[in-house]
Amino acid sequence: MAVIPTKNPSSLKMRFDCGKDENGKTIVKSRTYSKVRPDATDEKVYIVADAMASLQEHILIEVAKIDNTTISA
Repeated sequence: MAVIPTKNPSSLKMRFDCGKDENGKTIVKSRTYSKVRPDATDEKVYIVADAMASLQEHILIEVAKIDNTTISA
């Protein structure tokens, strides 16, 4: 039986350092953007995330591209 993968739109998750809480623990907040083209390269996604981060007041900690693939037989 052959398995057929179907690429679905990916998402972009950006995590930001939003300072410290009263206990000194780092406050991390994230933003997720959906409908990223599944054929977008990692480099292009990072370039867009970096440009978007420059518009934010908080420091960017992490960029994640979350791929979504449906498999069927």
